[in-house]
Amino acid sequence: MRLRVSVMIPAVVLLGGSSIYAARSWMQREVALRVEAERQHYAAVARPAEPTGRFATIVVAAKPLSAGAELSRETLREIPWPADETLQGSFQTIAKVLDGQGKRNAIGPFLANEPILARKITGPGQRPTLAASIEAGYKALTIRVDDVVGVAGFITPGDRVDILLSRRLKENEAVADVVAQDVKVIGIDQTADEETAKPKVARSVTVEVDTQDAQRLVVAQSVGALTLMLRRAGAARIESSRRVTTSDLGHPGRASPQQDGAQTTVAVTRNSVRQDYSVPHQIER
Repeated sequence: MRLRVSVMIPAVVLLGGSSIYAARSWMQREVALRVEAERQHYAAVARPAEPTGRFATIVVAAKPLSAGAELSRETLREIPWPADETLQGSFQTIAKVLDGQGKRNAIGPFLANEPILARKITGPGQRPTLAASIEAGYKALTIRVDDVVGVAGFITPGDRVDILLSRRLKENEAVADVVAQDVKVIGIDQTADEETAKPKVARSVTVEVDTQDAQRLVVAQSVGALTLMLRRAGAARIESSRRVTTSDLGHPGRASPQQDGAQTTVAVTRNSVRQDYSVPHQIER
């Protein structure tokens, strides 16, 4: 009996120790597996999603380019671009820009990495003249200005202006009318570089207008003085306006006797061609 007890006690101790060791090993393994599963989960969440769309290439300026700069392989480079978001007038390869038919130049300035668009560069062999930069449907017209009329020289190419006509009807009566709004300035004297920011006293300003505005400005220039009013950047709204006369000078804060923008449209037909003119209402005094 005593022998049996002496044999059973070590056996029980050994069995208990083995059970404890096995349980601890199982728990350590389970904890390690759970930690690894959580690590992989968070790694997958933090990993950036792989792009699923198709990519092509687009040609951009490799460095800042000024107006008139010649395009070459040193000034251009190709970058990835979503194939489903192709820009109209862009080029996929440098070879398509430099097609070997003649050199091409930038019509306007480019920033580094700005896409090269067909409307902003000359055609093969074409000179980078002002005519190449005019938008479709518009024409360039030069009007006379001076240092005061040109906002003391602070208007630069690329700015947008309203054009005011002032003239004297009688000895003691003068009027002022807005003859064109939101007009783009494309040149100051002989300068058409939109990157210039240095004030310059101008003697002439070239603007981009449609045919009707060009006619109106030519007539206005022949009967009075034109004044440029610089518009705030991004202000594209066309505002209603009225004629201001000498009698308004003594009452700058009074309400207008006529509604702003009150005008009558007069249709004139010449050689079967109809043209509409807007004439402001005249108020009897």
